[in-house]
Amino acid sequence: MRLEDLTRYPRLMVLTSLAWFLAGGTAGLLMVLAHLTGFLRMNEYPVLLTFHGTAMTFGGLFQLMMGLSLLRVGFCYGKPLRGLLVRASYFLLNIGMALIAVAVLAFGVRTSYTLMFPLPAVGVVKGLWSMEGLAIFVWGVILVLLVIVGLYPATLARLIFTGKTEEALVLERFMGTLNPSGMAGMLPYVFIMPPLGSAITVGAVAIGLALLGAVPLGSIGWVLSPMNFNYPFWIFAHNLMEAMGIMAIATVYWLIPRYTASEEQRARSLYSERLGLLAIVFYSTAAIMAFPHHLFTMPTSQPHGLSYTGQIASWLTGFGAAFSVFNVLATAYVFGLRLTPASLAAMLGFGVYVADGFLAMQLGTIGWAYRLHGTYAVTAHLMTILLAVALVWIGALYHSFRLLFGRPENARLAYLHVLLTAVAAIGLLYTMAFMGAEGAPRRAYPLPVGAEGAVPLLVLGALLAAGQLAFLLQLRSPRGKVEESVGSAILDDRS
Repeated sequence: MRLEDLTRYPRLMVLTSLAWFLAGGTAGLLMVLAHLTGFLRMNEYPVLLTFHGTAMTFGGLFQLMMGLSLLRVGFCYGKPLRGLLVRASYFLLNIGMALIAVAVLAFGVRTSYTLMFPLPAVGVVKGLWSMEGLAIFVWGVILVLLVIVGLYPATLARLIFTGKTEEALVLERFMGTLNPSGMAGMLPYVFIMPPLGSAITVGAVAIGLALLGAVPLGSIGWVLSPMNFNYPFWIFAHNLMEAMGIMAIATVYWLIPRYTASEEQRARSLYSERLGLLAIVFYSTAAIMAFPHHLFTMPTSQPHGLSYTGQIASWLTGFGAAFSVFNVLATAYVFGLRLTPASLAAMLGFGVYVADGFLAMQLGTIGWAYRLHGTYAVTAHLMTILLAVALVWIGALYHSFRLLFGRPENARLAYLHVLLTAVAAIGLLYTMAFMGAEGAPRRAYPLPVGAEGAVPLLVLGALLAAGQLAFLLQLRSPRGKVEESVGSAILDDRS
């Protein structure tokens, strides 16, 4: 056994996610510059919007989460990260993202990353983009869906529940099989995303086959109905964001006890592991039924009871978050918390996540949904939750930096990376929320209302970019030699 058996694919995923972040972030900055200068034509703005959203969300953040979560399972359970599932997850995700990028940048497919239905087909009918471009786009989406819904959760499940533990690969031990909450927080993704994402995946494959001429277009009319498409899509899309949030909370549960100052805290557990488990179960259960708050434009097809279920469930997720806030703060207070880039990123990411929760509950309320859902307030919510989750995984990245790159992080650059990212995240949250309150419509170009918000957005975007540059500077020096034997690779004081 070699350490490379554990780190090869997680390192590839982390580095590839950085490339997607760089490309998507550049598109985002160009979008804001366009609002200030008007240098883009009207049909070019949605191209950047679609590319920015897909690259940052799936090529960037999802891939970062996938790589670091697999690494965590590998070195905590002593399982090598190799085999068909791991390789397929990496390659299919990036092949799918490459197809999406080609469809968007070369063929001009501009559907937004939330797949506004029936815009993809209408664009072809109106001559905005070609059928060939749409086919490439749909098959890129299918490959990404296969990883999100099938391959990644299957890989997690295989590592957690099957296979033989290699003791030499166990670099950090947990209290028990699932530690109970730090690892159990991965299980909602394993058990929730495959069933909730299966319907939209089947529909996407059916559309993809029809676009290739493999099945008659008339045979897939069932999936082209707006209600039959939008409900499966939002059941999947909303719960994907919630599952990524739960994974982030579980990562905070895992990281914070490892940086407690007390030598007496040998078990490295939370203040209350039972409360941690309760929060994960409570949050996951409520989140499953919160998706109807996205369907505020479908009052004629959505029963009022389902709309109110979405509102109640949206508010109930706040209770799960409140349990976690108490538990994490109590752990830091009772046992003491050492300041490191990893612990700071985890705590700031968690704080940003909680701050965004207040806006999320507003958007989940029926009355406010009609007023705010089409505005920059929703953009504020989505971008902030993604940045919060990214900050938490940045903490996990710094925790495993030496393992991945063969040397410790540069402390000054690491702190700068974390702080600039957190400041930008909070600034973007409140700037976009105020723009939404003024009525600035999302996806619109040029902005008819709220255009003055573009200046702070550009400044905050530049801060966010500067933070990521601080991380990239840490990768300049050559990676240290990887140990031939994993037996000597135990992590200093973190193991």
